[in-house]
Amino acid sequence: MATAEFPAGWSPCPQGQGFSSLSGPYFERREADGWIRAFKVEARHLNPEGVVHGGVLTAFADYACYRAVGDVLSHDVRFATITLTCNFLAAGKEGGVVMARAGITRRTRSVIFAQGEIFDEDRPLMTMSGVWKLLGA
Repeated sequence: MATAEFPAGWSPCPQGQGFSSLSGPYFERREADGWIRAFKVEARHLNPEGVVHGGVLTAFADYACYRAVGDVLSHDVRFATITLTCNFLAAGKEGGVVMARAGITRRTRSVIFAQGEIFDEDRPLMTMSGVWKLLGA
């Protein structure tokens, strides 16, 4: 997939062979309080009403939280989403940059809890929270 035009200061996120390679490309930027992930809204991300499709935001929410969990685990630990709750707050628009900030709120021996928010330049678009299972734990 071609890399979308993106503002300076952002780096492409690793693109695997899975679903994220179809829904992205995603970008990331390190900030003092953690990572922000983002994508530029293209026509293919829109629903028939002309705003970002809820499935696109939900997939991005899962990706952002998954990456936040992966940011703190060693690379040999595998994990998968158990639950993901998303609350839609506003609609994203074509040409805009949609960003996500996520982090871990609690960790046990077998699961990790995370939450975050998705926003654009003007306002929050979604909040999300979920649980990720440490595979093999």
